[in-house]
Amino acid sequence: MVSNQSFSVTALMEKEDFHIEPISRRIKVYELPDEISESYMKGLHAVAEEMDCDKIIVYVQTGSDAETTVKDFSFQQEAEIKGFFNGKDATIYASFLDQSRNLPDPENVISDVKAMNVAECKKRKLQEGYSMIWGTEEHAEEMAAFYASVFDQYPTPIHDPEYIVQMMRDDVYFSLIYHEGELVSACSADLFTDFNAAEFTDCATLSSQRGKGLLSIQYPMLEKKMRELGVHTMFSYTRAISMGMNIVAAQQGFSYGGCMVQNSTIATGLEDMNIWYKAL
Repeated sequence: MVSNQSFSVTALMEKEDFHIEPISRRIKVYELPDEISESYMKGLHAVAEEMDCDKIIVYVQTGSDAETTVKDFSFQQEAEIKGFFNGKDATIYASFLDQSRNLPDPENVISDVKAMNVAECKKRKLQEGYSMIWGTEEHAEEMAAFYASVFDQYPTPIHDPEYIVQMMRDDVYFSLIYHEGELVSACSADLFTDFNAAEFTDCATLSSQRGKGLLSIQYPMLEKKMRELGVHTMFSYTRAISMGMNIVAAQQGFSYGGCMVQNSTIATGLEDMNIWYKAL
């Protein structure tokens, strides 16, 4: 016999705001049910164990009853995104099923970035020989090969062209930069339609093209599109050990929101990710 609580967890898994992400061994819940019981939390942890996920991440509205409840269940605060929930602030909490994962990377560059007092950069222009376009489904094969050449590991199967096509159909907007016919840089805005928020993500540039500000050129185009779609807040997960990406976030007017410990499988393996956010 299936209990009511088991049914509720199963139903939750089918919701769009419940994400099981096996590559990074994590579960993300963007919206918890109105009533969060002990049996519900046990069920959530059971799902994580069954799916071989040892980190559960929940987004809750700051100051809400849900925030009090997740604290009572020993979730720890990792970050915040102001304005995430249709203009209302979100606090991000995590529960680690394996405490060996709850070890921050001492190589996080955020202290150095803060010490720089990075100023917002003026809008840059592409140099001669470069062009910027919106990615379409026709670019999926080329994009998949491009991402595979940049990342040995990535939190999503972005090396798969079919996955990229599905992303585009699910409100993910890609910008692409070409140099003399070669795709050299790309990034995206992943639209969270229920919350009027969008994630600045999937940022990649060929090593031979780095240092030219190509991501800083693409971001304003993505931001303009998100504004047109009524997005309240942009946010980004940046690799905590990447000086360049954290500086880009600061230069584009983002505010630092905290660090997600051993959060995403990318490049070297499980890495800490710094959260940045910006009100539009």
